Amino acid sequence: MNTRKINKAKKNTEEAIMAAAEELFLEKGYLLATTTEIARRAGVTHAMLHYYFNTKEQIFFKVLDKNLHELFSSVRQSMSAERQSFWENLSAGISMLLAFLDEHTQLAGLLYEVAKHSPDLLERYQENVINLMCALGGHHKALLQHEIAEGKCNPVTFEQLFLDIVTLVFSTYMFLPAINQIAHFGKAEMDALLKRRHEEILTLIYLRLYGKDPVKG
Repeated sequence: MNTRKINKAKKNTEEAIMAAAEELFLEKGYLLATTTEIARRAGVTHAMLHYYFNTKEQIFFKVLDKNLHELFSSVRQSMSAERQSFWENLSAGISMLLAFLDEHTQLAGLLYEVAKHSPDLLERYQENVINLMCALGGHHKALLQHEIAEGKCNPVTFEQLFLDIVTLVFSTYMFLPAINQIAHFGKAEMDALLKRRHEEILTLIYLRLYGKDPVKG
């Protein structure tokens, strides 16, 4: 077998392990998913799994990497188009973030479970998030500073704005399972709830920046 085929086989095996791990993390949570179950679902031996990943934590971080790179890539693309204002650009990025989480609601629930029971895991992962934020924020940080310098919006750092957005967005999706257990929403009701929440988040961020309701002006 030549080197190219070997590398392809290794990549396929690693991807199978990651796919199985992601399914189990979302189904059972990080704590209850085991490397034995992951190996079984991926169709590999336990020894083979540990050839690629030393620990369950390492697999979890790789799964997070995949999802966050997909998310940030989508947000970056949505914010790269030429638009007339800083707000149009920012709101497009927030809307893309919300759309991504609409399609990955279990991911936020998984992060909530990890934050609650294994907060040290997310602390060790935070550098990856910071690096992605810096890659996304360079150009838009300059746009925000220009907006402030011209007196168009309230003085706020890009880091503060990013934290506001992430807190508002992820708190919504993290608590969806609890809300649904209490209210027993159907799909149509849940979709309507999320649509209203999307509008509220955009309004709150607009108020943070400009001190007025975007509808009332």
